[in-house]
Amino acid sequence: MSPRQVDAHPSKLSHLLQALQVSAAVTEHRGLAVPLGGFYTELGSVGRFYLLQSFANYDSRELSLQALASTEDVLDATLEVQRQSKALRISIFMEPTDALEKAGLQQGLLDFSPQGGRGDGERPVYELRTYQLKLGYTTVPSFIEKYTTGLKDKLEADQTGQSQLVTLMYSESGAAPLNTVHELWRHRSMKGSQESRQASRAASGWKQAIAEIADLAITFHSQYLRPIPGIGRLQ
Repeated sequence: MSPRQVDAHPSKLSHLLQALQVSAAVTEHRGLAVPLGGFYTELGSVGRFYLLQSFANYDSRELSLQALASTEDVLDATLEVQRQSKALRISIFMEPTDALEKAGLQQGLLDFSPQGGRGDGERPVYELRTYQLKLGYTTVPSFIEKYTTGLKDKLEADQTGQSQLVTLMYSESGAAPLNTVHELWRHRSMKGSQESRQASRAASGWKQAIAEIADLAITFHSQYLRPIPGIGRLQ
């Protein structure tokens, strides 16, 4: 996984948003790899955008970048995004797919299918929860073990139908510090996220897992993101 964090100049928020949409449209038109989703921050670091891309490995990422750079109109659109940006941070993250499957998650990021959230005036919102863990070779594996053990209990307790876990991923290289972990949830609405959170409080295994994870973490923060129309299938 390759999350891209794009920060905008305060006076260029709408310009950057438009540039991102145009870039995605041109790239898709050319039949090249497009982001799985694009997001803007509603609650958190306002003026920050995220693009979520996926590659099978480093070689496939390199081939994809070469294809983008060799297609003139795609390159022009990409350069326009850069011109409208204040900062661009690129990282490589890994998804512990096997562990998530054991916890009862029916699909990984590549197979994720959004459910509901467009009817009855609902506006889907994505919650990006970020843990900065202590350094050490065993910290991330320990986190994943504790998290997925508790996750199964949480998924069973939350029967609201309001929330879906999109992915869990940990940093491998790039701008993100080592031992950074992201969990990304999709909620059918902002209100739905609170209903889901309330239901999860009945999951004793989940609460125990979070308490144990707290001993591994240095910092934690959560942001609410809205999907950018026209970018990817994570809407």
